[in-house]
Amino acid sequence: MKQVLLKTMCAMGAMSMMTIASAAMPLPTGWYLEGNIGMSKATSKSYPGVSSVKNTGKGWSANVGYKFMPYFGLEAGYARYAPTRLNSPVQTVARDSHTSIDIAGKGIIPFGCSGFEMFAKLGIARISSQIGVIDATGAAAYGLTFNTSSQSATGLFADVGAEYAFTPSILANVQWAIAKGNSKTGNLQVLTAGLSYIIDPAVL
Repeated sequence: MKQVLLKTMCAMGAMSMMTIASAAMPLPTGWYLEGNIGMSKATSKSYPGVSSVKNTGKGWSANVGYKFMPYFGLEAGYARYAPTRLNSPVQTVARDSHTSIDIAGKGIIPFGCSGFEMFAKLGIARISSQIGVIDATGAAAYGLTFNTSSQSATGLFADVGAEYAFTPSILANVQWAIAKGNSKTGNLQVLTAGLSYIIDPAVL
């Protein structure tokens, strides 16, 4: 039993060293792809006459970027947020769908060769918002009318997060982002977890 235990501990130690070694060697530069999923929230938009709204739910984002050096990258992204559900006293009569596209610079602070780093993104976002009527009869019964044309605005995009490199090309992250619009689109927030894949230059 002692020998089995010793061999098991040695194997676990070797695996740990391999993990640490791979995490200590993330590619310093190159193209990367990123996908994230989590919870989103829309705020700062009013819906006159509506009894209540549900403005939280699942959201996701996808990004493509280029890491010029260990401390800086440039990124473009697309996000889809949970629709805001607009309710009459008895049911949901419409929903407001939200999306955004953004371009941002990404500042990175690596923590030595641990594979762990923190980052912040700052740029601009183009936000789109469009109301779709689910129950026109129910809405009319309570005197509700909606502007169903698409609304859009350009505003500040900001993001903060942290990531860890499991291998030189695969990183896991958590991040919080906000895209600021106006009174016609609202502000959009999303808290996500996701994965990034740094593309080996040899395959390009």
